[in-house]
Amino acid sequence: VAAICVAQLVDQGHLDYDDLVTKYWPEFGKHGKQNVTIRWLLGHRAGLAYTDEKIAFEIANDWKAIAKVFENQVPNWPPGTEIGYHAITYGWLVDQIVRRTDPKHRSIGVYFKEEIADKY
Repeated sequence: VAAICVAQLVDQGHLDYDDLVTKYWPEFGKHGKQNVTIRWLLGHRAGLAYTDEKIAFEIANDWKAIAKVFENQVPNWPPGTEIGYHAITYGWLVDQIVRRTDPKHRSIGVYFKEEIADKY
């Protein structure tokens, strides 16, 4: 579902799969993440399968706090070199991309509801 939201934004011309994440989220590029593309992020190749910082329940829905966690995270492996399922982190990462590329800056949940679920 998350990738469908990004695919629609790509189709609308708001971003490209080969864009660097830092084009939309400059602070993300710290600690060796400066070359991560949208494609790598969607393909579980960003090296961010887990975070060193324990994400407390209190910040799990705070997109700005979550952004800081990923901005400060050192990749678990060099981005682009391996695939590792980002089971927990994927939704948070894709939410950041949707918020930053959607002209209305909606969360991924609101974007999905308004642009896909309610329409189809």
